[in-house]
Amino acid sequence: MPGAVDELSGIDLSEVREEVGSRSFERGRAYARAKRVLAVDWDPSELTLKGTVIGTAPYVTTAYLAEVDGGLAFDVGECTCPVGHDCKHVAAIVIAVAEERVSIPGARGASRRRPTSPGAPAWEQSLRELIDAPAAASAGERPLAIELSLRPGQRGPQLMARLMRPGARGGWVNGSLSWNGLDSWHVRDGEYRSDHLALVRELRAIHRAREQRAGYYHGYGDSSDRAIDLSAFDSPQLWSLLDEAARTDLRLIHDLPGLGELPPYESGELVLDVSRDGKRGSVATAVLRLGGEEDAAGLEPLLFLGSGGHGLLCAERAESGEGAEAAGDPDRDDPELEQRRLRLVRLARPAPPQLQRLLLDGERLEIPASELDRFAVEIYPALRQVATVSSSDGSFAPPEVSPPDLVLRASYDAGHALELDWAWLYRIGSQTRQVPLGIGPAAPGFRDRRAERAILAGTELSGTGLEDLGLLDAAYRPAEAPAASLAGIETMRLTTEVLPRLQEHGVAVEVVGEPADYRDVGDSLTIGVSTAEIAGESDWFDLGVTIGVEGRELPFAEVFVALAVGESHLLLDDGAHLSLEDSRLESLRQLIVEAQALADSPSASL
Repeated sequence: MPGAVDELSGIDLSEVREEVGSRSFERGRAYARAKRVLAVDWDPSELTLKGTVIGTAPYVTTAYLAEVDGGLAFDVGECTCPVGHDCKHVAAIVIAVAEERVSIPGARGASRRRPTSPGAPAWEQSLRELIDAPAAASAGERPLAIELSLRPGQRGPQLMARLMRPGARGGWVNGSLSWNGLDSWHVRDGEYRSDHLALVRELRAIHRAREQRAGYYHGYGDSSDRAIDLSAFDSPQLWSLLDEAARTDLRLIHDLPGLGELPPYESGELVLDVSRDGKRGSVATAVLRLGGEEDAAGLEPLLFLGSGGHGLLCAERAESGEGAEAAGDPDRDDPELEQRRLRLVRLARPAPPQLQRLLLDGERLEIPASELDRFAVEIYPALRQVATVSSSDGSFAPPEVSPPDLVLRASYDAGHALELDWAWLYRIGSQTRQVPLGIGPAAPGFRDRRAERAILAGTELSGTGLEDLGLLDAAYRPAEAPAASLAGIETMRLTTEVLPRLQEHGVAVEVVGEPADYRDVGDSLTIGVSTAEIAGESDWFDLGVTIGVEGRELPFAEVFVALAVGESHLLLDDGAHLSLEDSRLESLRQLIVEAQALADSPSASL
């Protein structure tokens, strides 16, 4: 076809030399001039030259061209020879065509150029250029794919991933691709799609970081770098990378023919299902739930991804003969092949090793009927932190676990002794559980740490009277601290003044023990003075003072001592108290002061 020949003869061979190297170019030129290039097939729809080159054996060679400045330029080539790509056979086929040393049968297909109507308005031409821009930008770039396969490993099966590129005869081939060969000095610009390269390089970088943390090292050219173990991919970033792969059409494919591409990953979660087990009680089993369904029927769990179990690899068992006709493979309904049809599942929460084992082993945990209530109150609240707990037959009703309540525990003892400490209170069904404010090494699993932190951040208790007891931090918020111990008047004041203020701040107070009936009896204070003659004396009288509250007489000695040492209040055993600064006691106070002055004077000792 003269048009095709004219267009192909304009290929710049200096670009071919630059791409394949001088040595391969000169050998290719010798092959072309020795007429070792057989008839070449030109496909303008794909911009490919495909033919056979006679080397030590006949090799099928394909050269990919790209449209540049209205003409054609060499992009990349591949070959069935051991080198695989950009070899002397690739150079030979392009040189033979450019120098018209080989015949080109009729062209197939239509040109990739989109004709533009000369009468199209400017806005339409701009928008069509915008539409065509992505295709034009990647016209010579080949896509990549990732092949997934299940392989045995020292610690169980592994999910291995290999890089793949389009094959010369269709399908996908690995050729010489390796994860370690993705650097810019191994891959030429424009050889592969830039978005695909960026994605697989990021995938490799994250995986390599994990290997370095584990102490692994692979040198360049190491055969182990041809495939990486995705089952050891600890980072949950794997799923965002797979999202990007789907967006850019970077395909995940099976390693066996006929199985095709992997479908997009599913989102799921592991559920502990508690159901009735006849008359013996209940049984707990791990179940994979997909898309709101109770279980993933037809999927067999194979292995978890990452040490933290952020994902799951399953095998899909197809119905007998399903997909065999579409694949054109008579062995498609072979059970072994069907078990290898892989599915990826992203888990809503990481699965701990014990839960992984329950699912993979299909283990059944029998709970006797007599232990189900204890399971509900003691085990379930902590269990729900690591897995969703449900009951497929409705035989188990999980108890409601309340949000935490911050409480100040006031523990009273005899003699007006009081201890104060902070605690969290949870209600589990009809029962309550309390834990200290701090987080110990064996903190119960029912705690909601996020809710606790939010409550502490919103609780400011300045001016309540707790500042000097060591129960508040620098921001006047409840703090982890040993219990504060009080006694006597301090206990009375905290009970009557501080605790009511705390309740105004929304802090619950839990009273442990029996506090005294603290009450002010100052209004009932009575003071009586009496005199009596002293036998044998005419100048001195016996002075009697009686003090009473609530119709009962107080021991004068207690009042005297309290006034003498400057106490502000007098506290009785039953909680009754009165202020010693009462004006009615002022005369008695002055008398005590005068008596003390008299006792301290020098003449008193004469």
